[in-house]
Amino acid sequence: MKAPVAIVFANLKGNLGDFAILHAMLVDLERKRSGHPVHVYSQGFVSVDRARLAAFRKVAPPFELAGTTFTDNHRLHRVRVKIARFFRLRQRYQALRIKSLARNATPDAETFSRYDGVYIAGGAQWTGENSGVSMFATLRAMAAHTDRIFSYPVSVSSSLWKVNTRSGLAADFSRIQGPLIARDSTSEGMLKGLGLDAALGADCVFSLAEIGKSVEAAPRGKTLRVLLVVTSQEAIAISGALQRLRPHGISIALLTTCESEDFAVQKPSAEAYGAQFLAPLTWQETVAEMKASDVVITNRLHGLILASFAGVPILPLTDRSKVLAVVNDAALPLKISNLESLNVEIVKEAVDRRAEIVSKIADYRDRAQSKLRSPIPDERV
Repeated sequence: MKAPVAIVFANLKGNLGDFAILHAMLVDLERKRSGHPVHVYSQGFVSVDRARLAAFRKVAPPFELAGTTFTDNHRLHRVRVKIARFFRLRQRYQALRIKSLARNATPDAETFSRYDGVYIAGGAQWTGENSGVSMFATLRAMAAHTDRIFSYPVSVSSSLWKVNTRSGLAADFSRIQGPLIARDSTSEGMLKGLGLDAALGADCVFSLAEIGKSVEAAPRGKTLRVLLVVTSQEAIAISGALQRLRPHGISIALLTTCESEDFAVQKPSAEAYGAQFLAPLTWQETVAEMKASDVVITNRLHGLILASFAGVPILPLTDRSKVLAVVNDAALPLKISNLESLNVEIVKEAVDRRAEIVSKIADYRDRAQSKLRSPIPDERV
């Protein structure tokens, strides 16, 4: 039997975008590391959504769930972080936490020496305090036993600089085999600014386009259907949008790609105004609901990517920088900056300009696919 490979930092808390990232990685490894068993280590600082994990296993290439990455969950850290913020010592405290956790985790991280390669799940999880400590410390601990550490396309943001020093970031990221693949030009510039070997790629979820295109549409009625795939919205903003659209005979559905984040606000709002509330188990079910809609409104990056598979007009909500970047790159003609701007007129305009919008997002998707890069070294293919 061939030596196994490992995927680390998989986010299994129930975010379907993160499951799509894992799916893309598994497909790539199955193609380029045929015969190598795949062991997945989830992020240790989030709980696993067992229902969605079970649904994911039915549609994804096989893998073994091998455990979690290392975490630092001392009960006093929350208080200590507040103190560090007050005295403007966040960077110093973060560095101490990473060093301590890495030292404690290094003996157990010897298990990673048996893998033919260790592949970091792409995304934007390096930021933050608990998540950043866990990921950088785990990276250091693994690097003490293997240099075969690679990463799928990642994003970084300026918030990374708030709790980490530039020298620390450069040293830690250099433990990953280059080039580091950035999924946007801003991240590429930041990584290169640290003196790292970085290259521009694209979100690996774009590699699932053919699977997404083959998904059958969910059943739907005859009325115009608007699908809201939004997050981090106040209940009053969602309720206001539903109030403005409901009198015009529009069928409205709220769909969450991360139920743990959105349920508490969206479920009651949907029930109060007679709208559907949908919490799919898989990203494919999300695409099916998008295909059964006339307009998709989203402020999630992977909402945009999945909608590009569905061939439907997208009305982006640009209150998140990652979505605004896509809107600009794709030159999408319509957008709203907040839910208060959502009204029947712009929905109908999106329907009327269907061909134009679908063409532009398809062009963007195809350009992204041409930029896809795998971290698997060519000589091992």
